[in-house]
Amino acid sequence: MRILIICEAFRSLGGVQEVVDNLAAELELAGHQVAVYSTPSVSGMERTTRFRGELRCLGIPSRRPVTLRHLERLWPVRFSSEARRLMGEIIAWRPQIVSSHCWSWDRFPTVADVCQQAGVAMVQSLYDSWGRGKMDTGALHSLRGAAALTALSEATRGFFANLLPAAREARVITGGVDPDAPHSAGPRVHPRDYVFCAARLDLRHKALDALIEAFADIAGQHPEVDLLISGDGRDRATLEAIAASAGIGDRVKLVGIVARPELWSLYKHALFFAMPSRMPEGLGLVFLEAMACGTPVIATRSGGTPEIIDHGESGLLLESNTADQLAWAMRWMLNSPAEREQMGKRARQKVASRFSWRQFAHQYIEVFSSCLGANTFEFDPAEQR
Repeated sequence: MRILIICEAFRSLGGVQEVVDNLAAELELAGHQVAVYSTPSVSGMERTTRFRGELRCLGIPSRRPVTLRHLERLWPVRFSSEARRLMGEIIAWRPQIVSSHCWSWDRFPTVADVCQQAGVAMVQSLYDSWGRGKMDTGALHSLRGAAALTALSEATRGFFANLLPAAREARVITGGVDPDAPHSAGPRVHPRDYVFCAARLDLRHKALDALIEAFADIAGQHPEVDLLISGDGRDRATLEAIAASAGIGDRVKLVGIVARPELWSLYKHALFFAMPSRMPEGLGLVFLEAMACGTPVIATRSGGTPEIIDHGESGLLLESNTADQLAWAMRWMLNSPAEREQMGKRARQKVASRFSWRQFAHQYIEVFSSCLGANTFEFDPAEQR
């Protein structure tokens, strides 16, 4: 198949970007022709991608609601210069399927309209509620004509099904991980024992402030343990200030964005992984990555996270993100080394049996195959004029 993937900030850090990167790479390995069209990367958040095929940087305009002050928004989206260019690129590449992974809801109408005009079947992947924009649920109506919908978790499907009836039929395709990737881990990079977290440093989404406060509660009882946090974002300085104010600035290490071999090393040698979430995670690929390394996890019981973490078996799920609950979970992990080790083994076994990127891509191939013929690539270029 000729499969065109459309997404946002493909070369930037992020869970959706990780999904798209591995999907594109696996589709290519399976013998399909793949191209990725993406908006520009976010400055300072770039990452190395696994996919080495055709990549083009294009604008994907967001739709805005029509108001009395902005009646021009009634003008068809295909007449915007960016939308016309996107449509022209689709026509030139001639895909059989467009796989859209735009998570910003306001971009759904653009992609749907352009695919309709180009006469190609579109499959929209649904992630989470974070992308809700100025059009709000009005943007979802554009997905009624999609050839198929997918969702990253049962929780994600349930969320969208309450807003868009067509989402009730979305195929749930859970994210994955490379089970062999931990073997590429570099040497241990931190000399002391540590708890590890990998996240975007954005307190609107991640309760990293509560994590640091919880670590401050237990730090005196475990002077041999540090807290390492990988990632970057808008609230880095705030988190550094919280750690300094709690008197543990020398034991909380914000290590920034690290290369993949070092990241796998950080997962693999951690006592456990902890990342509390303020907003429900569509899934939380970082948990799968930690589990693939045999590292048990602490997470918030929300979104799709309970679908991959079995409480008491592969990790601990918290009902809330209070520092007290986080401190209790961290204390239990540190005081129960034998149970913690068994949790890690069960976590690794679960990931190896159910969550590989190859299995993930195979399910997408099934969806794409079922959509062939939903539309035919027949479009008169004169209609652009």
